[in-house]
Amino acid sequence: MIVTRRISLRKLLGFTRANLSILLVFIGVSVLTVGHIEAQLLQALTYASGFLGTALAFLIGFRNNHAYDRWWEAQRLWSQLKYETRGFATLVNALVLDAGDGEAVRREMIHRQAAFAWRLNRFLRRLEPGEELDGLLDDDERAAIEQVHTPPLALLARQNRRIRGLFEQGRIDNYKHVQLAQGLKGFNEVLSGCERLKKTPFPMQYTWFMAYSLMVFLFILPLSLAGHLGYWSVPFSLLIGYVFVMLEYVGRYIEAPFENSVNDTPMDYIARTIEIDLRQLLGETEVPPPVEPRGWGYLY
Repeated sequence: MIVTRRISLRKLLGFTRANLSILLVFIGVSVLTVGHIEAQLLQALTYASGFLGTALAFLIGFRNNHAYDRWWEAQRLWSQLKYETRGFATLVNALVLDAGDGEAVRREMIHRQAAFAWRLNRFLRRLEPGEELDGLLDDDERAAIEQVHTPPLALLARQNRRIRGLFEQGRIDNYKHVQLAQGLKGFNEVLSGCERLKKTPFPMQYTWFMAYSLMVFLFILPLSLAGHLGYWSVPFSLLIGYVFVMLEYVGRYIEAPFENSVNDTPMDYIARTIEIDLRQLLGETEVPPPVEPRGWGYLY
């Protein structure tokens, strides 16, 4: 997620260099051909570019609204994960009795839930788990969860077996068992919601049609302006065309919030926040540092 309020021209050009290059090519073509096309034909293209530009603005606006809804839902799901995790850890700390290895059991369960946030993070981004799980899971458990199709779900299954075991041993009563099991239901809702966003892309037919329409518009725009402005059409074509290019870029990237890009939901930041909070809840003093923005203000 981009968190800086400073917007540099270099950054914007870097984001949109592909479509911007196409626009520059079309402007160059119009400069070379404008002298060989009748002025009346060039002026007639004004109507085509006007109608197409209006329709394209509606298409991009509709797409960007839905893309923002997807981005916001991803933010909401990860905020819910932070809320559910803190609540679950508080319950574990309060409800699991101190008899015998009670402290070790609480630590195991709370660490496992912090590991769930990190493993869900890597699962959505299709990245291999790394050192972020060190100290949260033992080697055997790490190896075991990687053998299944959905490792975060395997962590929830292990958490459920631990809760059931405590109930069968009489270390928690039926009320506490239900309370802890309800917490796992909330984690599964977050996992399923994130999978739905990840595996259900924005309708590709709509995306393709808009992309082709944008290319046609960028081709017609400099020619239509040349019929009225001559070579002054170059800067105006660049300005108007780039506005459409930038709006299309915004929608295209925020619709996919789990792609390990600068437009992502800041899952590293949230997972680390969860880990720090849970470790401190256990009374640990050596905790990892918070995730800070990188580069030009990118929070991953």
